[in-house]
Amino acid sequence: MTSIACLTVAGAAVPLAFLERLSMRPDDAPLLRRLLAGSGADQVVVLSTCERVELYAAWSGPARPDDLLVALATERRIAAAEVTAAAHAHVGADAVRHLFRVVCGLESFVLGETDIVAQVRAAAAGARGSAVSGCELDRLLATAVSTSRRVHRRTGFGESTRSVADAAVETVAARIGSAASAGPLAGRRVLVVGAGRLAASVVARAGRLGACVTVCNRSRRHADRLAAAGASVVTLDALPDALRSADAVILGTASPLRLIDAAMIRAARAGRRSAGGDLVVVDACLPRNVEPGVRDLPGVVLLDLADLRADGTGPSLALTRDAEVAASIVEEEVHGFTRWLAGRDVVPMVRALRDDVDAYAAAEAGRVAADVADELAARLPDEVATALRAAVHRSVRRLAHRPTELLVDAALAGDPATVAAISVLFRPGDR
Repeated sequence: MTSIACLTVAGAAVPLAFLERLSMRPDDAPLLRRLLAGSGADQVVVLSTCERVELYAAWSGPARPDDLLVALATERRIAAAEVTAAAHAHVGADAVRHLFRVVCGLESFVLGETDIVAQVRAAAAGARGSAVSGCELDRLLATAVSTSRRVHRRTGFGESTRSVADAAVETVAARIGSAASAGPLAGRRVLVVGAGRLAASVVARAGRLGACVTVCNRSRRHADRLAAAGASVVTLDALPDALRSADAVILGTASPLRLIDAAMIRAARAGRRSAGGDLVVVDACLPRNVEPGVRDLPGVVLLDLADLRADGTGPSLALTRDAEVAASIVEEEVHGFTRWLAGRDVVPMVRALRDDVDAYAAAEAGRVAADVADELAARLPDEVATALRAAVHRSVRRLAHRPTELLVDAALAGDPATVAAISVLFRPGDR
């Protein structure tokens, strides 16, 4: 029977530097294949975001989350004891429930955030492209995304103001904003490094708050599409110069490199073209793109994901109610998926049970027809024989309906003895 497990390391529970060491690309095919081989799993998917690193795996037998943990520790060259202390394993329905809660934003520090949906899709695509996924995990992640859609339709979680990007912009506004009627960031120069989904959200949000936004990206072609939102665009080569005129910098890239270090900031401060005040730098990346030593420079405020998490405000009453609705939807979807998985595992047994039922019904109808014909001393008319066979089939299939349900329930409960007992209930040859 197929079993599913999840190994999760949440950013809220570990230092950011540790999460950084575990972070992985979800489409790194060689890495995924090594994890697959090391864990003994049949399928594996990596979900690595700015808030968590998670592995989902499926086995054709019992789940082996301990082997998954060792494979992760080996791959990232971290002592297994360190990963054990930081990670939490979910097995079976608990693993399904955890993923569904994650993709609905119920486990995020920005409650209800929506960025995770695209990240789950990317994780699924990466696993499929690397040929390490399969029907069960593909269905699991697809159901997670559809669960998120249900939650967004029924709650306020689909609002665009709930994301890590918006948390970063709001934090900047709180640090350097004003009460200007044109917006709290009116007259402020915000430099955005990156041109992906997070950076695009930052540009849009900062623009709405009145900021003058410059986008700096390695490829100008990707950044040019943000010019439509009113941003100026420069290449990464111009980053040192762009820093000189910035009041705030928000980084949202997928780069594994340090793009800003202390020396670059010191040079920018020395040639600063904007009037006084601290330079606020928000590093919303994992791995981090800003050298941690920047935090010690005078006149610079460096904030990373851990700081954003700590600065987050509690959920409103409306959000709390939304969370309750979301949790209820998650439970419905968990039940549906686990029954599908159990049913998939017992499909051959259900098919065999139904074949047994049909064989038994056919044999019984034939026996009765022969007995009646003997009594009448004549061949039973075809229409009567057909009606008799149909009546017996209906009766036996009706009797078999409940055992079929119990067969799926027993598989769901992990009760192989009951599965084996029920699967032979209607076998004619055993009578």
